[in-house]
Amino acid sequence: MRGRRYSHALAAMAILCNEADHMRELKTFLRSAFSSAQSTLWLAALGFIIAAPVHGRAADVPALRANFSAFSGAFAPVWIAADKGFFAKYGLNVDIRYIAPATATQALLAKNLDIINPGGEIIEAGLNGEPVVFIAGILNRAVMSLYAKPEITSLADLKGKVLAVTLPGATTDFAARVLLQQARLTPGKDVKLLYLKGMVEILAGINQGNADAGIFTAPTTLKAGHAGLKELVNVTEKNIPMIHAAFASTKEYVRTQPDNVRRFLQAYLEGIKVAATDAELAKQVIGKYTKTTDAADLESSYQTFLPAWERLPIVPAAAVQTLLNFATHPGAKTAKAENFIDNSVLAEIGKSGFVDRLYK
Repeated sequence: MRGRRYSHALAAMAILCNEADHMRELKTFLRSAFSSAQSTLWLAALGFIIAAPVHGRAADVPALRANFSAFSGAFAPVWIAADKGFFAKYGLNVDIRYIAPATATQALLAKNLDIINPGGEIIEAGLNGEPVVFIAGILNRAVMSLYAKPEITSLADLKGKVLAVTLPGATTDFAARVLLQQARLTPGKDVKLLYLKGMVEILAGINQGNADAGIFTAPTTLKAGHAGLKELVNVTEKNIPMIHAAFASTKEYVRTQPDNVRRFLQAYLEGIKVAATDAELAKQVIGKYTKTTDAADLESSYQTFLPAWERLPIVPAAAVQTLLNFATHPGAKTAKAENFIDNSVLAEIGKSGFVDRLYK
């Protein structure tokens, strides 16, 4: 019985976070499920393990729960949509907050989130029979760079070296494998892949001699250059189709709640428009969420992601196919990328002339 209470408490803590009504509900639950001392510890833990939501809310309108998975300039359009009240403008009560990709995917499958920004694990979930689909791109290509020590002048020079990336199945991992494949190098055999927590750790790993090169995204690319590393490959310029970041949901949610999906995407599309046309506002928002004040870092982030924000970010099959090509699931070899995509709502928005009207 206690194990069941514990699991329910974790689920409640993941979803019923910092909003007043939910907090009162959660406190009542914890105090009834645990002793006074235990409930005090649970409530104290909330302040450390749950990020505060970004609000895009209005009263008496449909509710939708979503996430973003990183504090990266790539998400400026989403943050603008929340901060400027675009979700409410289009008649949607949105609770959007930071939740890590794998956790968000689990929450989607448990119906605790409606639209998510997942990682590569969404492909594994789909291959395991879960009815998940990408519904809109955030970055439909790899937006990053490979930096290396000065003595490394080509990808071929990486043979026998160590290339640092973030987590297995992350976009940096996929990009590394694509680049090595193009250079006819085999990961794990010709080049060792070193998995580190994040960009800061990759840079530290190279500086400490644990790696010879690493894949970075802005603004860490700027810091890599300042550390004496050289850009070996501008991955963005190679235009590699890949889901660097996207929104996903379940087939059931798209089928049964198409109006909610449409309203969410309309707000997101207006966020893209503002991000693309108001550089100063976009940089302010990036600075707010990434806690960055350095003007050069903000400019680098903005200029890096600006070309990748598409007016109508239809998810291309080729971008999903890249993820399937490097998936470890045995079913990936015969899976069809189209089965992981539902562009129907976004395509309908495009046909309606909505996007054209935004830019007039």
